[in-house]
Formats: sequence, structure tokens, C-alpha cells
Amino acid sequence: KTNVAVPFLVAISCCVQAQTGPPPIPAIQSVTPMGTVTQDPVVQGRDGTYSAQLGNVSFWLFNDTALTVSNASHENFFSNSLSWTTNLDATNGITLDGNHVDSSGYPTTFFPFLPWELQYNQEHAGSGNTCQVKPCGAEFAIWPGPLVPDPARNRALILYGEIWRSPTYSGWVSIGEGIAVWQNGKITRPVMSPGTAYPTLMWQGSAVGFTSGWGVSGDTLYTYGNKGVFLAEDTQIAQAPLASATTGSTWTYYAGNNTWSSSASNAVTVFNGGAAGSSVFYDSFLGTYVAIYSGVFNSNLYYNVSYTPWGPWSAATQFYTGLPAYQNNADYAALAHPEFAQGNGQTQFVTYVHDTGFLAQDIQLLKFVFAPPAP
Repeated sequence: KTNVAVPFLVAISCCVQAQTGPPPIPAIQSVTPMGTVTQDPVVQGRDGTYSAQLGNVSFWLFNDTALTVSNASHENFFSNSLSWTTNLDATNGITLDGNHVDSSGYPTTFFPFLPWELQYNQEHAGSGNTCQVKPCGAEFAIWPGPLVPDPARNRALILYGEIWRSPTYSGWVSIGEGIAVWQNGKITRPVMSPGTAYPTLMWQGSAVGFTSGWGVSGDTLYTYGNKGVFLAEDTQIAQAPLASATTGSTWTYYAGNNTWSSSASNAVTVFNGGAAGSSVFYDSFLGTYVAIYSGVFNSNLYYNVSYTPWGPWSAATQFYTGLPAYQNNADYAALAHPEFAQGNGQTQFVTYVHDTGFLAQDIQLLKFVFAPPAP
């Protein structure tokens, strides 16, 4: 257990091909449950589960994290945490044996709050007479999403969302989503929307935030955003030069028919994505992009394929049904971890989050093998 400084870096990139129509959906040879991802024993639950390879390390970014003990900040529940492993051979499973910890040796938040956020959370912390400002327990929370390697600039980008929540409010309020920079062991949150109420957030309020999946082709970053509709998530796509991804004016949004618009309001649906994000990656074995994600309000896992990041995408195809969960909750956050791929991408490793109790989850691991192409 150690605090983290970033080594650098490997990119996941690929070649965009000019094709018409989606690829045929590739056959699957096998899907094998491999048990749970091994974590620090004090971790009671985590979700989020995006990962990427930086140097020779697979880093995993988590959202809400519950512990069976309290850390040095007297917290056993907080909005983000970070683990990693240097063993990229998942043949016998995945063990996350590195953790970002505080002086107690227990996990703690890794994503920095801004001074005003920290002050708000401290004033509202506690309950009864212990909190300074009501509503007690209200907080701003950061949920990190995809981790994007950027080796040319010796950095990584972290796509993230910010929410406000309170014991007095059912659910949470979305504040917006943005992009942080992780470089030389430090995470910074650049200004992306100057002059607004939340200048570090590029997509604010109820606007679609393009932080639910990512891919890189050449030096172009593609990110995906989910627009919630009835029993579905309409997934849209945006692009920007990787070098200037933290500059809002460089982003454009796919508007259909191979056109891109500077206005996010013109973005169209490219496929129906998953609950709690989608993983999109280029698979050299198939020669296509692959998207893997959870169903919405069900425990099914799906995949589809495309020749380009924006499509056209094949129809969603179910490949697995997750374990029954606590109180009949649906499993969620099915994501691939391509840094563990074997056989040039024929074998992929996929996780999903499985509720086991109140504020308790485990991370189920699957070995997913594509069938060889038909002769």
C-alpha cells in the first residue's frame, strides 16, 4: 500500500478505416466467470471500475468507496479511490495490490477538491451539533470516469463527473462533467468553461457529459456521452485533438452522415450504451472497435462492433447475464480492461459490479474469448 506517482505511458490507439455499414457481429468462443477481482480486504464496496495502462501499471479509478474501517480522515465512505496492479497477466485473475492511502494505511480519496468544494464539505460534515451548516451531510462529490493515456505529452487525462448530494435529498444533482490532467504525480483541474458558475466543468447541469467511454485514433481523442431516455441510454460521441482536449473550443460532436458540429445539441445517437458507462476499444484480432457495457435496469452484458469510433455500429448482442444481486438490484458498470488482453485481442477480460449488500459490492471478472474468423 503506497501513495501513487504516475509512471508513463502507453496509448491505446488504432487506425480509422473508411467502411460502409457495420461489421458483422463477431462470434464468441467462450465466456468464463473467474470470480472476483481481489482488492484490499478493508474495501467493502466500490464501483466505477474504469482502468487503463500507464507504463507497466494498470490503474483502476473507482467511484463511491465503502470501507469496513475508518481512515485517517475518520471516513469509511467517500466518492472516489484508486488502486493498481503491475501484473498484467490475468490468466489466474486480477489482484489490485496497490492503493492510494492516507497515513492510516487505508484507502482515501485521490481526486483533489477545489478549495470552495473542500470548505463546503467540511462545513456540512457530520450530523446534529457536529456540523456547522445545514443540511448536515450534504457534499459535493467527484466520480472519476475513464483514464486516457497521453504519452506524447507525458500525462494522462481523467474524465470525471461532479454531483451534489444530501441525506435530505433523494438521489443527487448533477453539477457537470470535465477533464482533469494527471502529470508528474499531480492531478489538476484546468478551467474549461471560463466565466461560468463551474469553470472547471465543460459539460454542465443536465447537458450530456461526454465522459462515459473513450478511444484514441492517431492523436484524436473520442469520448462518449450517455443521454438517458426511457429504459435506455442513447450514446453520443465527441472528438478533440488529444493535445488540446482540455480546451472546450476544440471539441466537435458527431451529427450524423460523417459530419461533426461545434454544438453538442447537434449530436446524434450512435448506439444504445450501458448503465454506468461503456468501454470502447480497438481490437486488433477483429480489426474493429468493440463496445462492451451493461444493460439498463437488467443484469445482461452486451457487445457490439464498428469500423470507426462513431459507427455505424452493429446491433447490441448479449453475451452474458450477471449474478443475482442484493435486493434484486441489477448488475452494472460492465467494462472491458484491454490492457490485460491476450492473443492480439482475441481474449479480453471484462468486469461488472455486483451488489452484495447495503453499500457493498464486489467486482466480478469474466474471461471473454472471440471465436477465430470463419474460413
